[in-house]
Parts: sequence; structure tokens; C-alpha cells
Amino acid sequence: MAGLILLSLSGASNRSASAGQGKGGEVIAKPTPTPKKTTTTKKNPPAKTTSNSKTGQPAKSATAAEITFWNSIKDSTNPDDFKEYLKKYPNGEFAGLAANRLKTLEAAKSSNNGPTSSSAPNLPRTRTNQAGIEFVLIPPGTFMMGSTNHGSNEKLVHQVTISQPFYMGEYEVTQQQWLYVMGSNPSHFKDCANCPVEQVSWEDTQNFINKLNEGNDGFRYRLPTEAEWEYACRAGTTGDYAGSLSEMAWYEENSGGTTHVVGQKQPNAWGLADMHGNVSEWCEDWYHESYYGAPTDGSAWLSGGQQKSRVLRGGSWDYDALLSRSAFRTDRTPDSRNRNYGFRIVAVARTQ
Repeated sequence: MAGLILLSLSGASNRSASAGQGKGGEVIAKPTPTPKKTTTTKKNPPAKTTSNSKTGQPAKSATAAEITFWNSIKDSTNPDDFKEYLKKYPNGEFAGLAANRLKTLEAAKSSNNGPTSSSAPNLPRTRTNQAGIEFVLIPPGTFMMGSTNHGSNEKLVHQVTISQPFYMGEYEVTQQQWLYVMGSNPSHFKDCANCPVEQVSWEDTQNFINKLNEGNDGFRYRLPTEAEWEYACRAGTTGDYAGSLSEMAWYEENSGGTTHVVGQKQPNAWGLADMHGNVSEWCEDWYHESYYGAPTDGSAWLSGGQQKSRVLRGGSWDYDALLSRSAFRTDRTPDSRNRNYGFRIVAVARTQ
């Protein structure tokens, strides 16, 4: 399945790709490659002396050892890795990036220990509702959404600002939690109470959420918007993954062809587990072929487009690494059910 991107069942006829079959019975397609620009061979210009953005001193050309070190830590979520880089290479080629990454991770770590009183004065960092769903408070902030390196549907990379904190499910909704609320278990991989519920459509998730909201427990439950989902998944990171994929995700290479109990893999910097892999997660938004015209305030994109399919994020036990990235997005019609499809929910205090 390497290098494959999922096709929307509703929009497959409009996309130029050669289709195949995935392990989970889904239609998949190779992405249309981006044409390379024709360039004219020119003489190499004189080498420029660059200035290190952290120290202001001229940056040295990166040695093979420095490049190897940087490549080994560039997607790390451990601040100590970047401290070690800056200790070894204070004027290194990547010192500015390392300093920015360190600042982001330390800010995320501080948020993980609890938001400041100014961002969420009366909200505890975690909460659990009557169905046993555990939530983590996600702090407000700004991030760059999308990717320039992969499918056209991940462009335009754009800045999004989340102005209010919100609670997000620490884990995907489990079979046990679904059974508690709905009285049945639609999952293909049954007999695993704490595995994520799957074979649920977007419409099914709305029925589940409506029943939760009937409890009037002071919070309004819903699916995350696509922007909220990517913001929470990245947790301050900017690479393809929020850390080491093998340590954070159940996906094609390590899943053994099945879902797994939630929370067994390493969470991201904000304490959310299984954002990569295990099951794909429904979002609130209608699917659009690109981000041109997308909201920049974190709200759901419910206008424009064909409005025939909803967004799924996060990869799955059945998907390869390419389809498990923070920016990867695909879509299905709201009534689609598959053993790859699950969800997690957001809770917002009704007083907001």
C-alpha cells in the first residue's frame, strides 16, 4: 500500500488515478505526480554565507555528522534532543530551526501540564463523562495547516488560529463506550471492549453524539472540525508525524491486520493517543478538494464544495505510513461504513 492515497467513493470518477484494492476492502489510488519544472542549467553561483537565526553568527556548512544528527531528531517530540543538538552545534546549519522547535515543544509541554488561567480559567486539564470517555483540554493557539509535499488536497498550506480551548477525546471512542450509549456493537473486530469501535458511518456518529447531548451534563459534544483535528494531532509539531510513527501508531507495518486496545502506543505532546493509526477518524466538515477558501478560525467548513462526503483523518491499522501523516486527509459519503472507520469526539463547555 506504499504511496497510495484513498479515493472518495463519491468523487472517484472525477480524479485521475489508477485504482487498486486495499486490505480492508477499500478502493485506493496512486496520486497524480506533480509535473517537474523545466530548468536551464546554469553555472553554480558563489556560495553564500548564511547567518544563524539564533546566534547571529555566520553558519558553518553542515557536516555529514551534523546532517545525520539533525535527520535523527527533526521530528522528535523530546525537547532534550534539540537541546543536545544546540549544545553540539551552537552555530550549526539547523540551529535556528532547532531553537524554534525547542521553544514550541517546551510551550506544548507547559500546556500539557495545564493551561494558564488566562486561556482556561475554570477548566481542569482532564475530565471524564458518564460514558467513561476521557478528555484532554487542548489549549488555544495558531498553526500551519496542510502540506506542500504530498497530495493537492493538502494544499494550500494556511495559518489557522484556534481562539478557545476545547476538550478532545484522549482516545478513540471504544466498543465498550459505544455499547453503553447505543446498546449494540457494530464493530468487525468484536470481543475487544477497549478497542476502538469501527464500522460506524458519519451518520452513526451523529446518533451517538445526540444521545450524549441528551444527558445535559454541561458540555456540548460533537465531532472535531478538520482544523481542530490536525491542530490537536500535531501538538506543536510541523513534520509529517507528531513523533516516531512506529512508537505512536498501529498501522500496516505493525498492526497484524487488526485494531488494538486504545492508548497502548505513545501519546503526542498534548496527551492524545492513537491520533496516527488504529482507525480513521470522522470529522465534522464537508470534504473539499483543496484548502483554497477554507476557514482560518478552526471552524467546520460547511459551505461550498460538492457536499457529498465528509472528512476522515489519521490513517488506520490497514494504511501505510504515507496515509498516516498529520496532514493526510480523505473522504467518504456520510453513510459509509468500514472496519477502518471510527471516531473521537470533542466536548465544549455550554457556557462558552
